[in-house]
Amino acid sequence: MKISSAIATIILGLFIFSACASRKPAPDSQSLTSQKWTLLSAGDLDAGSSGAFMELDTAPGEVRGKAGCNGFGGNYTSEGNKLQFGGLMGTKMACPALDVENAFFRALEATERYEIRKDSLFLYQGDKLLATLKATDK
Repeated sequence: MKISSAIATIILGLFIFSACASRKPAPDSQSLTSQKWTLLSAGDLDAGSSGAFMELDTAPGEVRGKAGCNGFGGNYTSEGNKLQFGGLMGTKMACPALDVENAFFRALEATERYEIRKDSLFLYQGDKLLATLKATDK
């Protein structure tokens, strides 16, 4: 009787372990570097239709994207939830509405930290929300 209950306990433990091991990551576990992040808002401006986005490469610490009208690139550093952008440069095409683009660049330059919740990326300077982006297909 003791051997069969020990076997049942082992089988139950293996079942629980395999169920836990096959769980998918929680939606909040998005990676900063494995996404194309489309800009939804920068400062107080709605940017959903601007076409602005950014992508962060892992190894070289490079960021690239489109700020609405102009393409841009630069560097970033990230440790934990800290994030800083530097050396940002963009093309200089004339565009009818540069307000979103300028707000996006100001947000990137001021970013100190980030949060990812579900499929959204929030950029902050201290407690001030600078920009909101959404993970989209590349």
